Amino acid sequence: MRGSHDDHMEQVKATSLASRQDDRAAKLQMETASCCLCPSPKEVPLASGEDFEYRVSPDVFVAVRCMACGMIFLKYRPVLSELGRVYPPSYHAFNFSAERFGLAYSIRQRLEARRLLAHCRDLSPDARILDVGCGDGFHLKLLRRFGEPTWRLEGVDASERAVAAGRETGLQVYGGPVEQLPESATGYDLVLLIATIEHVSSPLEILTAIRARLRPGGRVLIVTDNAGSWSFRLFRRRYWGGYHFPRHWYLFTHQTLRALASRAGFEVECLSTMMSPVNWVYSIHNALVDWNAPRWLVNRFTLSSTFSLAAFTLLGLLQQAFGRGELLHAVLRRPQATGGSGSSAT
Repeated sequence: MRGSHDDHMEQVKATSLASRQDDRAAKLQMETASCCLCPSPKEVPLASGEDFEYRVSPDVFVAVRCMACGMIFLKYRPVLSELGRVYPPSYHAFNFSAERFGLAYSIRQRLEARRLLAHCRDLSPDARILDVGCGDGFHLKLLRRFGEPTWRLEGVDASERAVAAGRETGLQVYGGPVEQLPESATGYDLVLLIATIEHVSSPLEILTAIRARLRPGGRVLIVTDNAGSWSFRLFRRRYWGGYHFPRHWYLFTHQTLRALASRAGFEVECLSTMMSPVNWVYSIHNALVDWNAPRWLVNRFTLSSTFSLAAFTLLGLLQQAFGRGELLHAVLRRPQATGGSGSSAT
């Protein structure tokens, strides 16, 4: 009987593995995208690449630049029904933990906590904060641990896995897009869009919906990849980590992010760059994968590799000194006056 059970389990494992391999072999169902800033149909190919990180499909993805406004976007992107494949259970944002990422998690936790609290200094004890695209609740947990205990912390994510992970830790997390939040989800003092706006199908609609749920004078913190960074210039034809094929659908520069904020009716309180080693690490990782490098070498360039993250942190500090950090960092404010909008120079 024991042998029969073991044989059955081996068959189950083999079937599961074959299913995963078949899933990778199947191409994704795609839709055609356009610029989210302007109606111009003119665009120029910028890059082509594959899913070098998770290998969810064999597709080749094409990033283009709008010739009218400069927006960079994925020309053919997965339809919404494919997102379960595009974001597999192993996706890092579903379980970014000390157990999985070790020292990298501890360092990032301290840095992110410091950055977040710097944006919360003038918030009242009863402030309401919403994290859009909250993943497993990493940033909300930092605010719960280090911030005011009376802050009202909420999150929203379109992924059922992310919602479940956040709720398991006792966070209030809504499922679905921010546009479909309940009517009670309004009057926020601060909204976080950290590594989120590049993932959405319509950044303008997302920002417009957020503006409607902010109180007058409320702010949005945006952190996203910088398509004006040194790593972009070096790896932009295929391997740049910021492409994150096929999960990043829109990519920004100072100019396009400022234009988007203005279109959505926000004032730009500040727009600068931040240091991060991640895109350098994954640009090299992607190249190594494409060149069929040994697995032990590829694994030296991931979010779990303390050495490579530390090495490129030093380079990131140099970049930041020249205002060319790997990430864009923007604080947008909903104008106090009803219906007011615009952009202020910083």
